[in-house]
Amino acid sequence: MPMWSWNTQPNSHAQRKFIELIFDRTGKYANWDPPSEIQVGSYGRIDKATGNLAVEGNIYSDKFKHFLIDAGIDPDSDEHHAKDCPDESEFTTWSKNVKRVDMNVESHAGVPGIAAASIKGTWQVKKGTTGAVLLMNNPRMKHITPDALGKLASIKFLQTMHLVTKVFYCPAFSLYLSDTSGEKITMALLASAPVVAPVGTLEAKASMRWWSDTQTGLARHGCKTEHCFTPLYELLHVRHPRNRRSSPSPERTGEQLLKFWLIEGHARWVPPPVPWAPLQEDGTEVPIYIHQDADSSDSEEE
Repeated sequence: MPMWSWNTQPNSHAQRKFIELIFDRTGKYANWDPPSEIQVGSYGRIDKATGNLAVEGNIYSDKFKHFLIDAGIDPDSDEHHAKDCPDESEFTTWSKNVKRVDMNVESHAGVPGIAAASIKGTWQVKKGTTGAVLLMNNPRMKHITPDALGKLASIKFLQTMHLVTKVFYCPAFSLYLSDTSGEKITMALLASAPVVAPVGTLEAKASMRWWSDTQTGLARHGCKTEHCFTPLYELLHVRHPRNRRSSPSPERTGEQLLKFWLIEGHARWVPPPVPWAPLQEDGTEVPIYIHQDADSSDSEEE
């Protein structure tokens, strides 16, 4: 019987295990369902049972405007809007019990185009442990600027929530979760025949497809020409110190507010830990035993 299934609890704990492994490595949350968009500015909490983000709202919604005004942000301006970073060629990460090893291209000579694959590699999972790999092609990060975060930190309502501050968008992703057999897996993003250009467009776009030789773990892939997948996102919340100082002066600008919150010890935007106990290799929570001493009063002499 396979160790994992795509179902959530109680039949499988794969989703939470994958999220935990990637979080331990990157400090960011993995999206188990990358075609379902995670939007920058969303706020809510992580569902303990599934690891999904339970969204309760978005800072760009109409009902949030009065909070922005109170924080000194003009809702009609773009000062708090998310910014796009330049595209990167790739983003690859894997859990600490996975090692990237030399790939023998010749042994996969039967796979057309693997030598010229834009992303390719071989990963070895340590036997007896569960490993995770996440690959993104041509990712583009969208993020809330530090200037805006400095002002958003002062919103008391938002201080009770977890805020999506960064999202990675990509046209192609691959995620993999191993079992404990110590599998060695090779994955590659291959170019396929160009897509015929519709009438009126300038040129055809080359399509891509993923290939892997996994036999025992869970693997999921996606390929499009547009940046429509969101496999990874940053989730932060405001953490206050035990001993708070004075409030920031109204003359401070956004960047000065951020320094006030982050440097002067008043509060910090930090990643919230996963909301479950550490998981065992099969994805179940490590049992916690509470030791209770025998009631000493029963042994007291009268």
